[in-house]
Amino acid sequence: MRGRAWLWAATLADAVLLTIAFYMAVSATTIAQQNGGGFYAVAVAVLFSALPMLCILAPLSAWRATQRRRGPAQIIVLFAAPWFYAAFLLVFLFYS
Repeated sequence: MRGRAWLWAATLADAVLLTIAFYMAVSATTIAQQNGGGFYAVAVAVLFSALPMLCILAPLSAWRATQRRRGPAQIIVLFAAPWFYAAFLLVFLFYS
C-alpha cells in the first residue's frame, strides 16, 4: 500500500475506535451519575471522556503533520496514541 492508503486506513481505524470510545464515555458518565457524583466515579468518567477527544484530535494532527512533512515516526505515534490510551483504560478498568 502507498503512503496515502496507510493514512486513510489509520484514520478509519481511529474512526472505529471513536464509536467504541463514545459508548465507553457515555457509560462511564452514566455510572458517575448513578453513584451520586462521587470523586472517584467522576475521575473515571473524565478519564473515559478524554478518549473520544483523542480519537478526533490525533488523526487531525497526523494529517497536519504529513502536510508539514514531518517524519513517519511522528505520524505513526499520532495515529497510535488513541489505541495506546484505550489499552491503558482497559488495563485500568480490569485491574484496578
